Amino acid sequence: MLLRNIWRGFLPATAAGFCLFSSATYAANILVGSGPDTSYFVLESPNIGSRTYEISYTYDASEMQDGFSMLDSLLGADAMLTADISNFGTAMDPNFFVNSFTFNAVTEVSVSSSPFVPYWAHWVSGGEAGFPTAAPVATETWSAGSGISSPYRLIVPGSWDALVYNDGVTAPSVAPIPEPSALLLVTAGSLVLLRRRRSN
Repeated sequence: MLLRNIWRGFLPATAAGFCLFSSATYAANILVGSGPDTSYFVLESPNIGSRTYEISYTYDASEMQDGFSMLDSLLGADAMLTADISNFGTAMDPNFFVNSFTFNAVTEVSVSSSPFVPYWAHWVSGGEAGFPTAAPVATETWSAGSGISSPYRLIVPGSWDALVYNDGVTAPSVAPIPEPSALLLVTAGSLVLLRRRRSN
């Protein structure tokens, strides 16, 4: 009887787990790089869609790692994506801005004349950002960025950057909170349902 109850609980739990697994796989982050630390970079536009890159690296506060280093990593890893980037600073003190992205042969360019919309607007969560010098940024909520390179944008493990092709007022549609892995969702769903069955 106990075995039958466990089996009855296992089947729905497994089904629920696979549903969670398939939905999480469908919306999975694009994994880039290696290292013990992780930050996230979102690209979003009408033609590119919404792409979330989960970038692994080794954090070193003394190196003043910035949003541009994250962007550089994902560009090196995604063969279908290229960018036209301008430096409004100098070689020694750069200030990078993205003019356009091309993805799968479709290019979206920031409008360079009034009213300057749409353009690749920068958004941040966690880490530091600001003009003329970076300051701490709240986590789990988007704030307007002011340049992807140091000293205007400094990342920390768990921080998020986004470039969104829109009016600069509308925040990214992706919430800046890491999703639990699909395997963790499957396991959690299975354990909850099994425990519920055993207690009945």
